[in-house]
Amino acid sequence: MDVQQLVEKAQTGDLQAFEQVCRQFAKLVHKQALQAHLGTIREDAMAEGWLALAEAIIGYNPATGVPFAGYAESKVKFALWNLFKRERRRWQQEVTLEGTADDEEGGASWLESLPAPEHTEEQVVSKLMTSQMLSLLNDLPERQRQAIILTVVQQKKLHEAASRLQVTPQAVHHLRQRGLARLKQLCAGMYESERG
Repeated sequence: MDVQQLVEKAQTGDLQAFEQVCRQFAKLVHKQALQAHLGTIREDAMAEGWLALAEAIIGYNPATGVPFAGYAESKVKFALWNLFKRERRRWQQEVTLEGTADDEEGGASWLESLPAPEHTEEQVVSKLMTSQMLSLLNDLPERQRQAIILTVVQQKKLHEAASRLQVTPQAVHHLRQRGLARLKQLCAGMYESERG
């Protein structure tokens, strides 16, 4: 049975045909997801590639005259290219939020521009929160903890943290995002236990 027939069977709900098409195009997904520019988001790229292949199987229309192999390849390529563009845009926005070249030349960071607390009560609460956050930081995986300490606590630029951790700035960004998401979960669990 050729690919076109397998795809048509898969579109009718035949799970075995769907799996067989996926196996035949696994190399395509792996090849596209393992490209160098997707290195920092490898897992996301792999998932996006499989999703694009599944969408290609479901949405393929043989009446267009385009062979399924070419259709699937273009769907996977464009899905991964769009993923890369979204991640690059997110990373560039983060870099602009961290500051500009003026900040590197001695300008104040945005944290320094915040007003100091006027009340002792606020300072005590702040210290308690800091100690709780430091204890939660110890529950994170080592690389995520390092990324957060370097970029959030020490306010290092992504490229500085990347050179210290010997990874790319995008990898530091992803480590920090995963770490912050984990901290958010830990904080939510801490407050739920207090509510009873």
